[in-house]
Amino acid sequence: MRYYSTQRPVMPGGFPKKAAVEKIENFDTKTFCEEIGREAWGFIEYREPLTKEEADAYELTLGGMKTFWCVTTAIYDSGRVVANITSVVEAVSKPENDFKSTKRKDIYHDWFESKEEAEALVKEAKDA
Repeated sequence: MRYYSTQRPVMPGGFPKKAAVEKIENFDTKTFCEEIGREAWGFIEYREPLTKEEADAYELTLGGMKTFWCVTTAIYDSGRVVANITSVVEAVSKPENDFKSTKRKDIYHDWFESKEEAEALVKEAKDA
């Protein structure tokens, strides 16, 4: 299992001490890693997975994890539109978009793979 270090290079005291460490690699500079969709200083590979608590304690991101942004848009019956980025999550796959209708408004949750895409929808909704 590969874990990326997004906050600092991998160094002694900066990762869980498990007997199953297979490889440690640091990059020369903070480098964009497609597998996690953001920059990292390096990675460490373990034969067995870390617990979520272990990974979180050392600020390690599991390979395959990506960041997703949720835009919540409320469209009121009066025509008023409100939209904002309301959540950011790390997951292996993009969460499902959803929709809910209430007495006074329709509420949409749309997920995006980049902050720029999410901000574009917020701007579009506010300009409508």
